[in-house]
Amino acid sequence: MVEQGKQKIIPADADECIKFVAEHREEIAQGLYDLHLEKTWAKAFEASDLLLIARHCPGARPAVASAAKAADLLEALATDADGAVREAVADNPKAPAKSLEMLADDPLSSVRMAVAGNLNTPAASLERLGRDAVNYVRWGVANNEQSPPALLKTLTQDTDFHVRNQAKQNPNTPKGGFFARLLGRG
Repeated sequence: MVEQGKQKIIPADADECIKFVAEHREEIAQGLYDLHLEKTWAKAFEASDLLLIARHCPGARPAVASAAKAADLLEALATDADGAVREAVADNPKAPAKSLEMLADDPLSSVRMAVAGNLNTPAASLERLGRDAVNYVRWGVANNEQSPPALLKTLTQDTDFHVRNQAKQNPNTPKGGFFARLLGRG
């Protein structure tokens, strides 16, 4: 998506992208460019440059959201109108718990799925997502090794085969067999 009056810039590689930002900070800040940014390139930028790009280059926001480490930038991107940006924040291992709590109620199931799989997601949000109407969101909770054991145990009885199976495979799911009870693990 290129806004009216913005020139789309597609660098050939990370070095060209970094050089472009260094030489055109002022023009980027004025909103003259929509810079294409690969996720792997974004990791090479300083937080201040990522913030500049996120504010003024809409097409680069998903890559910035994937690579950002600064909590304040991730919190701002968590409220983006673009679902792909919110999903990238939810997938980011540095996403703050506060952002993940908010994104757990996102209208897009792909965003909720990303939250369900994030190891930083608070237990209360995982509990809510474990009751989500969409099976692959529940699968994400069943796959998350930070999910509370009681929730995982509940998901072993889920109506969806894939959710049940994934919950049973999670190493933190309490085992209920005779030997597990005998060894104090059930």
